[in-house]
Amino acid sequence: MFKRILPALGLLVLAPLVGEYLLGNIAINALPMIIGLIPLYGGGALLIREVARRWRLGWPGIILLGLAYAVIEEGLLTRSLFDPDYVGLRLLDYGFIPALGIGAYWTVFVLAIHGVWSIAVPISIVEAGSRGPDTPWLGKVGLTVSAVLFLLGGAVPIALAGPAIYPLSAAQITWTLITAVALIIAAFLSVRFRRPLLSAAPASPWTVFAIAIAAGLAFWLPTMAGKLQSIVPAWITVGFYLALYATMTLLILRWSRRMGWGPWHRFALGAAGLVTYAWHGFPQPPSFPAPAHVDLMGNAVFALAALGLLAFVVVRLRRTAPPT
Repeated sequence: MFKRILPALGLLVLAPLVGEYLLGNIAINALPMIIGLIPLYGGGALLIREVARRWRLGWPGIILLGLAYAVIEEGLLTRSLFDPDYVGLRLLDYGFIPALGIGAYWTVFVLAIHGVWSIAVPISIVEAGSRGPDTPWLGKVGLTVSAVLFLLGGAVPIALAGPAIYPLSAAQITWTLITAVALIIAAFLSVRFRRPLLSAAPASPWTVFAIAIAAGLAFWLPTMAGKLQSIVPAWITVGFYLALYATMTLLILRWSRRMGWGPWHRFALGAAGLVTYAWHGFPQPPSFPAPAHVDLMGNAVFALAALGLLAFVVVRLRRTAPPT
């Protein structure tokens, strides 16, 4: 029993570490904040993982549930999808859609961040190092506890904002819930559209890793290009992101249908996501003030810890699934 609970506990902690600290969004001097982030990030990731494995939704289901999580967090909890002056950053100005009250750029950007990095990457890393990557780790009680944790975690950003939280209209709440429910339904329906395996050999894990690293670099380039928003129209940037998502989705779906696709390929995708956040943490300014040397030291500590975790998982994976 302990061997099943241990990876669940690992996922609870790893999800917020990846989602906020490795990203560079929170500096190491604010590490105690992780106590408040574990229920939301960790509880959400664990709940999604257990639901997906219990109902055999596979990785398409995990991604879709991760996107539903992103819609709930950014739409109903932090409300950055609708708040025009969220933490004073004016995130919706670039590509603002008045009819929907959202920013096209911020929406396609932040939903991918949570769906991929906050949820899928931690799950893939912990599963790769566990003995039961495709089976549930928790029973009904554990599943209920993870759901309660997520609900409690969802109350944290609302409680912290207090009266200053952005008020949502009835229409915004309705469309957010409809979108989240639609994604959840799509996750459960995705099992009906699985296609037979192809006889062709898949790309090597190193090829998968290299392409995923390149995709991660492409994802972050527009946000690191300085005055890009004053030069490139929003619809071009949004189109670029949608094309990137479509390309990687089609590639991964095609790769995963080939005979020989296995745990090393899935680990390569997760490892690429972890490495992408590790390098991105250095140029990313923290959301909470921190001395430059503390921020740099923290980025180095988290990056080295990520590399150490990958090395540990490689050793574990060699025992459970020796590379061919």
